[in-house]
Amino acid sequence: MSTWGKIFTAIRGGINEAAEAAADSQSMRILDQEIRDAEQSLRSARSDLAGIMASNKSVMRRLEENRAKEAKDTDSARAAISAGRTDLAQGLAQRIASIRGEVQRDQEELDRLLPRQQQMLRTIQETEARIAQMKREVENVKANESLLRAQSAIAHSQSGINTRLGSAVESLERIKKRQEITAGRIEAGAELAALENGSDLDRQLLEAGIGSSSHSADDVLAQLMAPRHSVEPILLPAPTGKKD
Repeated sequence: MSTWGKIFTAIRGGINEAAEAAADSQSMRILDQEIRDAEQSLRSARSDLAGIMASNKSVMRRLEENRAKEAKDTDSARAAISAGRTDLAQGLAQRIASIRGEVQRDQEELDRLLPRQQQMLRTIQETEARIAQMKREVENVKANESLLRAQSAIAHSQSGINTRLGSAVESLERIKKRQEITAGRIEAGAELAALENGSDLDRQLLEAGIGSSSHSADDVLAQLMAPRHSVEPILLPAPTGKKD
């Protein structure tokens, strides 16, 4: 592949990566909006379910009341028949028949609404679980994306730091070498100056122990501790034979 072909391929690759990044960014926004829409629908479903449950409870209370009335009227009708009051028993029988009709209608309505209530409850629970799972996955994706950006920034910064540290180490080595050269020149200059004024020769004589007198504290102490008779006597000139 020619150089221009490689350049165009790289450009197309960069454009595709940018397009994919933009699409991914939009996808996340769309997904967030879809989750919000699902949560709104879930709230509406909960409201509908609450209405159905309230209606069912009302029907169940009416059923209990009507069954209690039916049982009471039944006992009253039997007592009226026992007392020979068939007229009262007839009226109670009509009311019992009406109550039984209401109980049947309420029971049919309850039989129709209870399964719907259970189905809606299961659907809401499943939807809540799916939304919670989706939100966790979205948060994980966002966290991973942030982590990748941070790691990329750290890697880029670390690369720059390593480059700068490498340059600093090279500069430090150059400074050390320059200092060593300068110190060597100073020492060489001192040696040349010593040769010129003869001090180097005096130093060499002192190192050889020639022409030096010791005045150290140890030497003085050794002299003080030596016995007096060990001191060499002072020799006087011998007397001559002439007399004054």
